[in-house]
Amino acid sequence: MSSKSEEVQWLFDRIAACKQREIALRATGFRFADTRYANESDLLSGEGAGTYGARWNPPGLNAVYAALDPVTAVKESYQNFHEFGFSPKPRVMAGLAILLRHVLDLTDLRIRRFLGFTVADLVEEDWSGIQQAGEESWTQAIGRGAAIAGFEGLLVPAAKHPPGRNVVIFPQKLRVGSAVEAIAAEDLPPHPSRWRSGHA
Repeated sequence: MSSKSEEVQWLFDRIAACKQREIALRATGFRFADTRYANESDLLSGEGAGTYGARWNPPGLNAVYAALDPVTAVKESYQNFHEFGFSPKPRVMAGLAILLRHVLDLTDLRIRRFLGFTVADLVEEDWSGIQQAGEESWTQAIGRGAAIAGFEGLLVPAAKHPPGRNVVIFPQKLRVGSAVEAIAAEDLPPHPSRWRSGHA
C-alpha cells in the first residue's frame, strides 16, 4: 500500500474526525525488556521502534510500547518466540506511570467501525512482511495518521494476548499536562554506556 494513496488519505481524514472522541488515559504500563534496553532513557525514547518500525508505527516515528498488565507485557515481548527461538538472556519488567490526555482508543468498537477495521484486521496483519516489501501496513498508517492528527498515543488490542490491551505512546507528541515516567527509575539497569568493560 502506498503511504500517499487515496485510501490512506481517506483513513487520515477519518482519524482526524476521531479527535472529538479522544480519551484521556491514566494507567500503569509494563515493559518486559532486555537488560540492554531496560534503562530509563531507552524505555522512554521510542527510538528503537522509530528506527526499525513496529506494528503501530512506521520507521521514522518514535513510539513507546507498553502493556496495561504484566502478563500481556511478557507475551507481547516474546511475540517472535516461535520464529526466532527462545532467548535465555535476562530481562527486566519495568513499570511506566502514564498520563495521556489525547488518545485514540482502538479498543472501542465504534472507533474501529468508523475507521473500517475489525480487531482481526489489526492484530493479524503481517506488518513486518509488508514493511519488508517496502510498503506501509495499515496499522502503521493508523499510527502515523494519529500522530499527524495530534493524538499522543493509541490504546490498542494486544496481538499476542487477546484479553490484553497495549498503549502506544508517541513521545514527541506529548503536550503540556501529559507525561510518561519510569517507575522506580533509580532501580533500573544503567545505560550500556555505563556498564563495566567486558560486561556481557
